Amino acid sequence: MDSETPHRPRPIGHGSAPPPAPPPLPAARGRKAAWWAWPLILLCLLPLDWFADRLEPAPETPDADAAPATRHETSAGELALLKLQAQMVLGIAPVQPSQAETILGDMLGSTRGDRGVAALALLESFVSLQPKGDQGTAAERLEGREGEVARATLEALRRGVDEGGRADLRESLGWFAELAPTRGAGEPPLASSIRARARSVAAGFGLLVVLAASGVAAGGVLLFVHLRRFRTDPSANTFVPSPAYAGVLLECFALYLGAMVLGALLGAFYGGRTVAFGYAAAALLPLLWPRLRGMPWRDFRTAVGLHRGVGWRREIGAGCVGYLAVLAVASVGIAMTLGLAFAAEALGAGAGAAETGGQPLDAVGDPPASPGPEIHPIVGWLYAGGITEKVACLLLAAGYAPFFEEIFFRGAFHRYFRSRLRFLPSALLSSLVFAALHPQGLYGIPALAAMGVGFSLLREWRDSLIAPMTAHAINNAGIVVMLWIALY
Repeated sequence: MDSETPHRPRPIGHGSAPPPAPPPLPAARGRKAAWWAWPLILLCLLPLDWFADRLEPAPETPDADAAPATRHETSAGELALLKLQAQMVLGIAPVQPSQAETILGDMLGSTRGDRGVAALALLESFVSLQPKGDQGTAAERLEGREGEVARATLEALRRGVDEGGRADLRESLGWFAELAPTRGAGEPPLASSIRARARSVAAGFGLLVVLAASGVAAGGVLLFVHLRRFRTDPSANTFVPSPAYAGVLLECFALYLGAMVLGALLGAFYGGRTVAFGYAAAALLPLLWPRLRGMPWRDFRTAVGLHRGVGWRREIGAGCVGYLAVLAVASVGIAMTLGLAFAAEALGAGAGAAETGGQPLDAVGDPPASPGPEIHPIVGWLYAGGITEKVACLLLAAGYAPFFEEIFFRGAFHRYFRSRLRFLPSALLSSLVFAALHPQGLYGIPALAAMGVGFSLLREWRDSLIAPMTAHAINNAGIVVMLWIALY
């Protein structure tokens, strides 16, 4: 397959007639990348946020009323995850109270920080169940804590709250404030609608699990059929490796990565506007670079897959069908992620914590951090943000990310590796970098890398990026819309 002439359909944006086959890319040109490309990529893979936290100066005069530095502060993303779990508890409690108590126990065993424990205390009171296990209740864990949220929550559990008190709780706990009992009247005013919505969310998640399992099974069959066909007919895949301009493509990828990481670092110090600057620079600078390096724009578009293949409709349809295969491949990575988290927990992740009543607790009474992927910041933005933030999250996740990540990961980076390696090592290497740059941390790498391999399979199948962009957009949009509805 390496010796064939690459198929080069007309680039995106040109008419609707079937494109003629243009001449192949020029002979190997620009194969050697500039000296700075790989150092820049490797630098971006370092945990720069960890270094940034260490470089941030400590306050000269500590606040005497502040919580101890060792106490974990519950993030908006953690509250969002707790809300999703809480609605599952509320949804199944009437029919499976024992299962609901088991979930409550698991939630309490992994929740850290005053806000998280306070949220669970309000949930326990509202559902009138106690978590299974010997760790006690969330209300008991709040006892003796000096934080304002802990004191206000305990007061609400003992005496109830009026509208003013509920509003104060809402500032710290969001949705969970609606679970606080009303002073003198018992149940909160929205109790009926909260239970009805929780039942809908639980049923929706159950249906989603069934659909996901069906999609994984269907995708596995489609992938098996395609790979079997490819063994006898290599032309089943449209992508053909070429060494032309491989070095320029690597430089474009390095510039994309550098601009994104620089924008994120500047945003940590100077605010969100510099993050937007990073996104803009990452979109424009790598697209202008090929012209500066003498690579014609038409050749760049052809090399990275910015063409309409056999037509917009068929390529988008291929992306929709191909997403099932992506799910099948991603399921393997998800299983690896779960296995890593389980192994880390079994081997004693968080060792060194003091044993208290059979429950490992740290110095401030919280369990150690549970091993597993970190929560993506977008979850917290969807939970705490208004309509503007939610729409921005949807546009970023389902528009910007699929378009530019596919151009530079599956378009430039994957083609660079394919000029030297076979498909599997190329897909694994580009997808590992793809996964490592996401904020889900070490445990999220297997699942994200497997999804990247799935997108690489679509690139190989279609050559055009329309299919992997479509699959990527379906995945991200589905997650954001699901969270938007469940966290509403």
